[in-house]
Order: sequence, then structure tokens, then C-alpha cells
Amino acid sequence: MTTKNLGDPQKDVKSKELKALGFIIFLLFPIITVTGIGIYGFAIWMIQAFGGVVAH
Repeated sequence: MTTKNLGDPQKDVKSKELKALGFIIFLLFPIITVTGIGIYGFAIWMIQAFGGVVAH
């Protein structure tokens, strides 16, 4: 049976902060980046589909 270390709340806070940082860096930022690029590409595609390709 394991016991939780209640004597040192600093370790708990640091552990939670590191988990949150890992979530932000390895999950949230990549998801936001891929979604943003996808939305931008889709918007450009729709502009070209309905407005035609911009001539030079």
C-alpha cells in the first residue's frame, strides 16, 4: 500500500506544474499549430475555388 507524502506540498505543486507544461508543449501547441495551418490552407483553397486563382 502506498502513502502520499503530505509533508511536502512543494513536490506536489512542482509535479503538477511539470505535467501541465508537458501537456502544453507536447499536446496543446502541436494541436493548435496543425489546426491553424489546416484552417489557413482550407481558407486559401476556398478563396481560390470560388474567386479563382489570383493572376500575377
